[in-house]
Amino acid sequence: MAAAPPPQADSSDAALLARLTRLRAVFLKRIDEEGYALCPAPGIELADPPAFGRYLPERNVVLIASWSQLSVSERQAFEEMAQTLGGQAAARSVFENGTHRWVFVHELGHWWQACRHLTRPESYAAENGANRIALAFWREREPRFAAGIVHGFAALLGSTPSPVPAAQSAQAYFDANFSTIVQADAYTWFQGKMLVELAAETLPPSFHRALSQPLYPW
Repeated sequence: MAAAPPPQADSSDAALLARLTRLRAVFLKRIDEEGYALCPAPGIELADPPAFGRYLPERNVVLIASWSQLSVSERQAFEEMAQTLGGQAAARSVFENGTHRWVFVHELGHWWQACRHLTRPESYAAENGANRIALAFWREREPRFAAGIVHGFAALLGSTPSPVPAAQSAQAYFDANFSTIVQADAYTWFQGKMLVELAAETLPPSFHRALSQPLYPW
């Protein structure tokens, strides 16, 4: 999906938590630098939630998947994905690069929506807004990684048929069927559609502007 992640000195879950904690600190620091008031930082817990990440507003916790907690079938799916990408990266690297960087920051975007009291649970606007925040963050911090994420999702979108029935809009279908979609492969298709369209914005938003529009479109 993207370039290989930075070298890891320790593959344990404790080391993973340390890395995620550092990334969370960077994200919050950038929000503070942009002049926004911060809410209490979300906790981080390792699990195996749907779509590999989930922000729980009632607990102010980000659940994020770790390789050690994936099922056999989930690991096999990443094995197949690694082969599809040319076999240049191991399945675990593909999983960790996408989950512990992209998905984690996406979930921090949901934390920000809750912080701003601008939420629309299980909606296209909430998912799209979190993606827009994550894309702006990574474009600023690591443009090559951001471009790799967009490229990977664009490739997936081009090789996967649309799950949206004829005569329905993607947003309306997503909002009406979220609980089913998030448990299925269709969720990845929708994420790809959002990313490709966000990447094509005529004026890519700054991190500040993306933060100012937590739901997108409103």
